[in-house]
Amino acid sequence: MEEGDFRRKIGWFQFCCCVMVIWNHSGNAELFLGRLEQSHPLMHLQYGIFPAIIRVSIPCFFMVSGYQFFRGFTMKKLGGKWKRRVKTLLIPYLTWNFLYYIGYQAANQIFFLKEIVNKPHIGFSLTEIIQSVVFYRYHPLFWFMYQLILLVILAPVFYFVLRQIWSGFFLLMCLLAGVFYMPFSQPLNLDAAFYYLFAGFCALHGQKAVEATWTFQRGALGIVFLVFGIQISRLYYKMAFIPAIVLYHVLAVMGLWLLINADWLKIWKPWMGYTFFIYAFHFIPVRFLNKTMALWFEGSQAMALFLYLIMPVFAIAVCCLTAKLLQSFPKVWSVLSGGKKVYLEEKP
Repeated sequence: MEEGDFRRKIGWFQFCCCVMVIWNHSGNAELFLGRLEQSHPLMHLQYGIFPAIIRVSIPCFFMVSGYQFFRGFTMKKLGGKWKRRVKTLLIPYLTWNFLYYIGYQAANQIFFLKEIVNKPHIGFSLTEIIQSVVFYRYHPLFWFMYQLILLVILAPVFYFVLRQIWSGFFLLMCLLAGVFYMPFSQPLNLDAAFYYLFAGFCALHGQKAVEATWTFQRGALGIVFLVFGIQISRLYYKMAFIPAIVLYHVLAVMGLWLLINADWLKIWKPWMGYTFFIYAFHFIPVRFLNKTMALWFEGSQAMALFLYLIMPVFAIAVCCLTAKLLQSFPKVWSVLSGGKKVYLEEKP
């Protein structure tokens, strides 16, 4: 696979994951219809069927990030990778968290916005600011970025284990066991570490296989991985066996990567590379539209369903229009977009 094809394929995967994340945050059944039973068709669709399909998005983000960090990695490259991620990850993370905190503070002073944001008790103190900026209190979507930051900091430690096949395999098995025994570990989520480091392991020991030219055999193997992953996931849905859903996520991402030919993804638009900005900003237009329309069309199941289905289009359109305005201020845009002008130009 040519380098340009690889980067475009990565870009497409991240963009599609963004779409899935937006859908995951677009549930509106209870906003429109009030408290409902899980068996209600709209609830089942929004919180049952769709999440089961799109839940692979965040694991995919972790795997893409881990693969890119460890792709061609040596300790000599650590300084450069850390330096780039201060610009593309740490500074945007802190900035967005601060903006959300200030935004909620301001919205609470405006009557009609106060009803929409629904966060009446926002303190103003040094402790509250630290909790907001460092620990994403008012931007819960950034738990993902927080985990990435921890993994990037710990990457050189993990590298000394991952660089040998057997020790790397042992580490991954320990993480998978940890997911079973400590499914809600803090501050580092073990499932997030597993996704990130599994992809890093593949980058260190299987880059040629991962980036090989597409063939029908690769596509067929991708289908096998997907089917096998779906079968394994049944252990989670029937027995709440958490490692099973983690393995499903990994197999699903691997299966899709093998199944999809980079030549099918020749179309690329610059706005598709705004994934960091879309991820960080999308919750605002999604929540605003859902809550506003729920006030105007209270009790309308048809409107709730319609909004849910078209929400990714609406949210991405708002994000892209906002991005165009922000690009008039290059330094501001650089921070809010994760330092990315066009995804295909980014260094790994």
